[in-house]
Amino acid sequence: MDRDQQKILGFCKDYFLENGFYKTTMDEIAAKLRISKKTIYKYYPTKEVLVKETVLGFLEFHKGNVSKIIDENSGAVTKLYNIFNYIGKMISKINEKFIRDIQIHMPDLWKHIDNFRTKMMTINIGKVIEQGKNEGVFIDKQSAIITGIFTSSVRGIINPEFIMNNKFSIKTALDETIEIIMNGIMTEKGKNVFNLFKSEQTNESN
Repeated sequence: MDRDQQKILGFCKDYFLENGFYKTTMDEIAAKLRISKKTIYKYYPTKEVLVKETVLGFLEFHKGNVSKIIDENSGAVTKLYNIFNYIGKMISKINEKFIRDIQIHMPDLWKHIDNFRTKMMTINIGKVIEQGKNEGVFIDKQSAIITGIFTSSVRGIINPEFIMNNKFSIKTALDETIEIIMNGIMTEKGKNVFNLFKSEQTNESN
């Protein structure tokens, strides 16, 4: 990937996430980047191709960062918190308009995103749940069920219809979903570890 291509994708990732893409024109992108529209079309023959490449790059980047958290030498409670915290920060950068644009105007891409995040969560959260059960910090229930509850909750809550109908942000929806699930799956030992961890995080931030 050459410099111009990186510049286009880097700009579009931030711009689309903040503003959506449906009403954004290639002329607008070219003007903001101060490059010719011909240069954009050299790499991306249509806006749909540009949106798809932007989204796929975004997904792979964050998949890699989540994998790094999974591979950390830390306890399951810490890992799960860090995963949720990371997802929360990632989600907070996404405007509801962007998600709505994909669902309405590029449904096949939304299906890919939905399958991608479901698979990513199932694999990664499942690993952490198993680790937590071995550490005695998560309840001894079927990992597939716990993971399924989390995945279904995220899919059901992090979508434009739910957010718009309830008048709160995606980040608020995710944060409260995670808090409910965390409190539901932790043992007393896990809650003590979690409270200690949060206390340490608060002290570090002060």
